[in-house]
Amino acid sequence: MPHLRRIYALPPDLEESAVAFLWMAGTLGVQSTTDADGRVRLEAWFPLESEPAERLPGVELEREETVPDTDWFAAWRERARPFPVGRTLFLDPREPDDAPFEAPEGRRLLRLPARAAFGTGSHESTALALELLEDADLQGRRVLDVGTGTGVLAFAALALGAASVTGFDLDPAAPFHARDNSALNGLHPRLFAGRLAAVRQRPLFDLALVNVVPEQILPEMPGLVRLLRPGGEAILSGILQERGRQVLDRMRGLGFIEKDRREAGDWVAFRVG
Repeated sequence: MPHLRRIYALPPDLEESAVAFLWMAGTLGVQSTTDADGRVRLEAWFPLESEPAERLPGVELEREETVPDTDWFAAWRERARPFPVGRTLFLDPREPDDAPFEAPEGRRLLRLPARAAFGTGSHESTALALELLEDADLQGRRVLDVGTGTGVLAFAALALGAASVTGFDLDPAAPFHARDNSALNGLHPRLFAGRLAAVRQRPLFDLALVNVVPEQILPEMPGLVRLLRPGGEAILSGILQERGRQVLDRMRGLGFIEKDRREAGDWVAFRVG
């Protein structure tokens, strides 16, 4: 399927906020380069049916074009190397037929061939969720992964001791990618494509993992809370710092308080219960 490519030019001090905005706007991937004059150029890819590009102060949209279907991450995967996340995980975004790296002592290897930056743990929002997850008590717990994508949080939860994980995503292709990754890692969450309403009401979950932008998930939070047992917790990521207070206020209204947080760049993640 063809995609839209939008090319932006901007000063370097706006790069981080511009990339964060593009992810919030639904980009499928962003590549950053620096020109000889020091200006940053961002190439961002979007679905063909995306909304018109919004104007960002100080950022110039140089051009927008339709390009044929391409595996945008192929070149990146060729250069990619495994990397540590938190204290206990070691993520490998390379192709399945590449020889696996040996994880450093004390770390668990997760193989997650790159299909999107949010799916490998390299994006700040996913890394923050993983850091909070490894500090949670997962032994014997039932976990719900909302917006599972490639399954990175679901696999991490199982690797860290969860008894079972159910993951779902609106993207019909996501569970297929996640099932491929399941075979690579020997970890087997229950996966489906669909909405929160399709999740069984019983038995209740101990922990919800929500790495989804607030606009998409806040309206569904009351329904999600009903799937958690009394005393259950949620890890919330995909949140820009400027939206953090809004998310916490919403969770307080549902009877939750902040128990922990992680921050990186423009992003913040919370563990609430």
